Amino acid sequence: MPLAAQGWQEESLYNSAETFFSALLQNLSNAQVSIDLETYIFNYDSLGKQVVQALQQAQRRGVTVRVLMDGVGSYRSGSKAAEALEQSGIAVKIFHPLPWQIDHYARAAQKRGDMLDKLLFFISRINQRDHRKLCIVDHQQLWSGSFNISQSHLSLEAGGEGWHDYGVSTSGSLVAEVGQHFDSLWNRRKHLNNEGVFRYYWHNYGLWSRRRKNQLLLRHIRKASQRIWIVSAYFAPSTSVVRALIAARKRGVEVKIIVPSHSDVGFFPFLTATYYADLLKAGIRLFEYQPGILHAKYLGVDDLHLIGSTNFNHRSFLHDLELDISLHQPQSKRQLCAFFEEDLSQSIEVSLEHSNNKFSERWLGLLARVLRYWM
Repeated sequence: MPLAAQGWQEESLYNSAETFFSALLQNLSNAQVSIDLETYIFNYDSLGKQVVQALQQAQRRGVTVRVLMDGVGSYRSGSKAAEALEQSGIAVKIFHPLPWQIDHYARAAQKRGDMLDKLLFFISRINQRDHRKLCIVDHQQLWSGSFNISQSHLSLEAGGEGWHDYGVSTSGSLVAEVGQHFDSLWNRRKHLNNEGVFRYYWHNYGLWSRRRKNQLLLRHIRKASQRIWIVSAYFAPSTSVVRALIAARKRGVEVKIIVPSHSDVGFFPFLTATYYADLLKAGIRLFEYQPGILHAKYLGVDDLHLIGSTNFNHRSFLHDLELDISLHQPQSKRQLCAFFEEDLSQSIEVSLEHSNNKFSERWLGLLARVLRYWM
């Protein structure tokens, strides 16, 4: 059967951290062959310890476990998580440790060389991060979205900070293709693109894939005929994307964008606000999410629905490694649209009068905009 006819065998969506991690932990407890976990943030907090324990138990059952975490995202307590995992014989690698994280050099997936070679390598790669979030169980079940291994995503009642995210679980033969990308990153080798890339999942591992992904994003926006819905935790798009969004609205396309009112990166809402005037004048509707920190990422363009780790900012477009899942089942598409509508109902629409009223906020946003290439 051709890949296009197969697609994802299952698409399950989550907008609750408690539900997402409960299902993930259950899947880990049933793993029989392998677990590959890749995350930007791995905090050794209450949630991180639950994940570590589940991975340790799987290792004792004979399951092959590999964990890849980012050197910056997991800076706070990734070392503790790595040590706990390694004590159980679990293989751990750190993606691009910071130059002064010498204790991580042995864990890094990198070209070989002496200490000076490694130092120079990490200095040259300091701005490229692994922002992907994925877990592959037994080569058959894939977990992805915007959830990190951090209790920050849990609700206040569950001891977290109430970050709001979207997650997805898929199954089927396509999962093995995504697993090959994990293998390439783990072994630091060039990856050849498979049949499913940019049809069932989007990635940017490699120069060609990054360019292709950015080109396809613009192409979909430029060809949109009905609607463009965006949820972005960090919204600071390129000029070409802004122009494409404005052009789409002028064609009569409905364009709605949800961004955080408050962010874990304190200055980012001020940077985002510098885009308000141009977008609002074009008739694009902007909304600020109110209940808590919005960390979700979603792009809906007509019948295209992407959920994953990609933000509408320069880091995602130019620097970081990302992974997004393209939904194909009508029921999951409807559910994701329902997530968007629910978040819209909990947001305040931005007006021209409301945007950037304070002098200090305007200048902070403009300063951040000068530096947005790195954000």
